[in-house]
Amino acid sequence: MFKVLSDWFHQYFSDPQAVFLALLLLAGFAVIAGFGYMLAPVFASMVIAYLLEAIVAFLERRGVPRVVGAVAVQILFLGFVLVLILGLIPLLYQQFTQLIHELPHMIARGQEVLLQLPQRYPEFFTTQQVQDLIGTVRAGIGSLGQHVVSLSLASLVGFITILVYLVLVPLLVFFFLKDKDRIVAWAVGLLPREHTVLERVWADVDAQIGNYVRGKFLEILIVWVVTAVTFALLGLKYAMLLGAIVGFSVLVPYIGAVV
Repeated sequence: MFKVLSDWFHQYFSDPQAVFLALLLLAGFAVIAGFGYMLAPVFASMVIAYLLEAIVAFLERRGVPRVVGAVAVQILFLGFVLVLILGLIPLLYQQFTQLIHELPHMIARGQEVLLQLPQRYPEFFTTQQVQDLIGTVRAGIGSLGQHVVSLSLASLVGFITILVYLVLVPLLVFFFLKDKDRIVAWAVGLLPREHTVLERVWADVDAQIGNYVRGKFLEILIVWVVTAVTFALLGLKYAMLLGAIVGFSVLVPYIGAVV
């Protein structure tokens, strides 16, 4: 057993670059765990930059200077966000408020249906089971209401945070796009002199992260649009809101697929 562990250790950690990579990963996880909330704008900017990097790189291959491409893509992205805020967000908010207003009626109707289950299907449901289920649902709704109240009390802080994000994130995205090569060169300068393995790992990670971010964005968009259109054709209320919920649910492994 000791020999197996010794062979495994020498196989993967005999190279100083592998040891440095492991320490770098541990340091990265420690920073995320300790300062993740403070660095949230940076992480959000990096995700958006990965999303837009393919377009900037395409323009650069066509002879467009990277600065010009970054500015053009940034303007298009901000225009898309502006259209989203002015056109889609009010619709989602309207449907959400309508859903909140109709929620008590929907809950009462659901309780009526549940109370009828022991009469219709006595071999599957008992009155006690239904009462326990209703009690659990009421408790969950009560805790949700308390959570909403706590969120409303912190709405001022959240509003200020959103304002800071609206200014900071676009600036960070622009500099990440414009100065990507400089940032990578600066990071490489911090590495040991022999870093061929680290360069190879970084190239693979960089490509995979970019593919994942862009693929997940397209998946959310496609699922959102298809679901909203399908619900609208079926005459279902809150089609856009439900489509948004289903679209963003793909971010949750397994649960998103079930939804």
